[in-house]
Amino acid sequence: MMGLTLALALASTAAAGGQSTQRTNVVLMLADDQGWGDVGYNKYSYQHDSYKYKWTSNPPRTPNLDKMATSDSSILFYRFYAGSGVCSPTRSAILTGRTPDRECITGAEGCGQAPAWSCLDKLPLPPATFTVAEAARKANYSTIHIGKWHLGDFFYKGEARTAIEAGDAYAKWPVSNPGMHGFDEWHSTEASASSSTTNCGCNPDWKNEGQGCIIGGGMWVNQSLACTNYWYPLDLDPAHQRNASMVHCRDELNGKDVAAHVCVGNLTDKIEGDDSAHIMDIFESFVERKTAGPEASPFLAVIWLHTVHEPHPALPEFYHNYTDAFGDPAGDYLGTLTQMDVQIGRFQEILKTNNVYDNTMVWYTADNGPHSAGRDRQQFCALAGTNGLRQCKASLYEGGIREPGILQWPAMVQSHSETWHPAYVSDYLPTVLELLGVPHENPSWVADGISLLPLIKQLAATPNTNDTSLRAAENPLVFQLGSQMAIVNNQWKILQKPAAGQCDAEHGSFFDKTMLFNLDLDPTESTDLSTDPTHASLFTTMSAQLKALAASITASTITESQCASAGPSPGPAPPSPPLPPQPPASGFQIKVNDSCLTVTSLGDHPAAVLGACDGGSKWDGSTSQLTNVAVGGGMGCLKIHADGVKAGHECDAGNAITIGACKNDLIALQGGSLSVPACPKMCAAPASTASGVVPVVLAPCGPATAVWTKV
Repeated sequence: MMGLTLALALASTAAAGGQSTQRTNVVLMLADDQGWGDVGYNKYSYQHDSYKYKWTSNPPRTPNLDKMATSDSSILFYRFYAGSGVCSPTRSAILTGRTPDRECITGAEGCGQAPAWSCLDKLPLPPATFTVAEAARKANYSTIHIGKWHLGDFFYKGEARTAIEAGDAYAKWPVSNPGMHGFDEWHSTEASASSSTTNCGCNPDWKNEGQGCIIGGGMWVNQSLACTNYWYPLDLDPAHQRNASMVHCRDELNGKDVAAHVCVGNLTDKIEGDDSAHIMDIFESFVERKTAGPEASPFLAVIWLHTVHEPHPALPEFYHNYTDAFGDPAGDYLGTLTQMDVQIGRFQEILKTNNVYDNTMVWYTADNGPHSAGRDRQQFCALAGTNGLRQCKASLYEGGIREPGILQWPAMVQSHSETWHPAYVSDYLPTVLELLGVPHENPSWVADGISLLPLIKQLAATPNTNDTSLRAAENPLVFQLGSQMAIVNNQWKILQKPAAGQCDAEHGSFFDKTMLFNLDLDPTESTDLSTDPTHASLFTTMSAQLKALAASITASTITESQCASAGPSPGPAPPSPPLPPQPPASGFQIKVNDSCLTVTSLGDHPAAVLGACDGGSKWDGSTSQLTNVAVGGGMGCLKIHADGVKAGHECDAGNAITIGACKNDLIALQGGSLSVPACPKMCAAPASTASGVVPVVLAPCGPATAVWTKV
């Protein structure tokens, strides 16, 4: 009987265009900063003596994800990986099937939670790169992107701004919105957004309307976070088809013609509650149109949720929904995950109500490991977010890249399976290409992902709740993030110069060497085998593969995506000055000699520096926390930068100072010192006495520390 069911499922996926109601729809759903342990269903966790710390399990309540992960219609992947340790690169890998550095998506750029018009996303997705949305359009599918984009600017932001671009890609493609990469419809934010009352800061009246806004702490207030808003295309006709008279609005090669409020518009209604609910509202409307009436069509929906990226304030009913393992309220971190989970349940009901539950392939994962600050009261709370995997977001240790991985597909899978088969988001594109019978537009380009359809068919035909099948050795998982690199070939992982990421460095973590691990025997990456004579040959081979990978990536950027130029580099250019923010109406400056405490940008977690006395150097000290007036919105507090903690403890001298969420490790001006209450006897001070822009870092308080003057 299973063989007949499988044959019928495969027949439906290969149906002709005239039988569109039988074709398999595809949904690629992505959470933000959710760790391998940030779910209720994960029964595997790891303690290890090298941590010198026994962490406490403290999962969120996620009944709908748990049901999805364990249902008869699902395959649960225990070794599913993001495309990188941070968000934008993983999003590139999802769309392209390639490690993101091949498209010059080397990190996370853009506005953070600041308004889209206030800054640049200088890492656009190259137009020549073939995407999963473009593949779906070739198969006559309708396509939509909903949620966080983070792969380029939505509209042209002017000559003055492009003059400070960093690199070839942004100079060539100053606009890179979803409509330029295969999405007919999109309702998206340029970068991160709050999990609740998302755009409450976009209209000064909204914080006083209704119950007000949510900014954290489980209560409604008459204050708001930054203006983060949704944008959408204005070049669609009433039938949601592209208007032939507005083709310039999707011109990938000439983004200068893509104007705000001509080609793209922004939401002018207040989002009253949960951001994930707003995303599901858009999805529900899309599905209703594509399953009945004149717009009926098979569809690809890419849903990129904002939860649980900062800021992640939970609605009061979720903040206080339950107590955690320490007896505290669920709070903003765990509560927001539960808040999002409710919408996962609603998503399932939308599919069922519109009779597409069975023939929709749904993938669920997250873009990187947890940024777990404030998750709970334990010291190394990232370990609870990863279920004991090492490190967190922004690291290529397992905790930064191993993610929840769920496939739901009732038409194909009728008996539950669980697998340890290594897979990652770069596999999405080749899987969808095989599903739809569409050839790759650039078949000669390097492809890092492989189709998972053979594995899915195998497990559908022969269910297995402990599948340990291997990935083809010639197609390992490959990663690059700055100087960090990794190759995962089944149980073997070679890891070069990993970072601690956005959490405390855990005991037993090393950061300045290349290591070899057997993940089957050592999932916490605690035993480096690189110097073990038994594995000398393997280490030599995989080290050579790392070098070959680096060379291959460089070649791809030049000859394939063309996001970089060929030829010898003249050396690093001097750093561009930060965009001058609009001078705030109030606040004071904090000076050392003739330079001011300021910020490098209005983006996500900008660095605090000693620099020009410009609009970004105004501060508010009316409370115990020193807040940058230009950034504002609950994200402008001076604090220790978790990503600047490369090793040791957050209170070590030399750790970077940043601007971020007004919650923990806040810094205040006391006398002539910038004191750090979380780090007794430590102050924020310039890293050197050099002229120009100088980073501000932690340093011991004392006579040698810079004296700050409030002006």
